[in-house]
Amino acid sequence: MGCHALRPAASGSLRIGVAEDSPPLFFRHGGHMCGLEADLGRAFAARLGLKPVFVAGAPAELEAALFAGDVDVLMGGTTLTEERRVRMDFATPYLVVGQAALIRAADLPRFNTAIKIRSASARAGVVAGSSGAAYVARYFPQATRTAYPDPATAAAALRARQIDLLIYDGPAAWWLALGHRPHLALAPALFAREEVAWAFRRGSVALRESANEALAAWQADGTLESILKRWIPYSK
Repeated sequence: MGCHALRPAASGSLRIGVAEDSPPLFFRHGGHMCGLEADLGRAFAARLGLKPVFVAGAPAELEAALFAGDVDVLMGGTTLTEERRVRMDFATPYLVVGQAALIRAADLPRFNTAIKIRSASARAGVVAGSSGAAYVARYFPQATRTAYPDPATAAAALRARQIDLLIYDGPAAWWLALGHRPHLALAPALFAREEVAWAFRRGSVALRESANEALAAWQADGTLESILKRWIPYSK
């Protein structure tokens, strides 16, 4: 379901754009909204005295919804790129993510550094159309690449020894490792590091400043670290 079909009333609510089915950032479990962005969104709305209303969709839908005024803030794991900086405003970054290598736990000695991973003559799995697919194509000269339609299928191929590693978004790769332990694990390297921040429409100065104040307060009292470690234990 697209963002426009999920438009809530603005009065008394904070409309939060989140990426649909993107654990550990946001996902639904038993009718409950779970994940890092769900916890942060509820905390921010409570601080403002508003009701959190989560508007879930694909990344392109979410950006369009922000520009159209259908959501107030994007908390969909939005990374700071030069293109996005031109089109929207951002609060202070609160998380560093990147591309991670999901491997079989037994292969850790083979893939325990970034240099070993990028230079290996390995069978690298990627998710079609993902940032990881583009990264492998550019920076893994010795690897053969196999694209999969979704991360679950790629993880199954890794366990079945059809590929040697999977390059995918760090938080999602960690979530996959958690679901496949003790068979799969994350290699101790993070590629293409990017900062994650909440995004706002141009001109939403008061709301953006409120977000910065909230993040600063949570960083000072340990709330931010606690929420981050709950969902992404390896986060920086």
